[in-house]
Amino acid sequence: MKKVLSQNLFPAIFTYIALIAIYLGSMSPSFAEVNNDKNCGHHKGKMFERIDTNADGVITLEEALAKAEKRFIKMDTDGDGKVTKEEAKNHHVAMREKYKEHHEKQEDKNQE
Repeated sequence: MKKVLSQNLFPAIFTYIALIAIYLGSMSPSFAEVNNDKNCGHHKGKMFERIDTNADGVITLEEALAKAEKRFIKMDTDGDGKVTKEEAKNHHVAMREKYKEHHEKQEDKNQE
């Protein structure tokens, strides 16, 4: 019974996580936009490596879902197992601020 239930829920959960990832991805600066900055070249091509946790050169469904699950947990600030539009927006704003601070620090280092 438990196995059947989890198999039935898997497509719904996967779709939900994928939609959130797409939504957040559409709000984030593109890799091209971020990596065009001369100070950010060290980030190029690192997203694949971050998701490919066992470094075998491919991303499995499990690795992709693990990354999505971590992002989901970070967005779910009240821990109710759901992400509201407000939680997603707040997460996006926080991530943009984090990237902005990082780039400012990099610029300061490069000017020294």
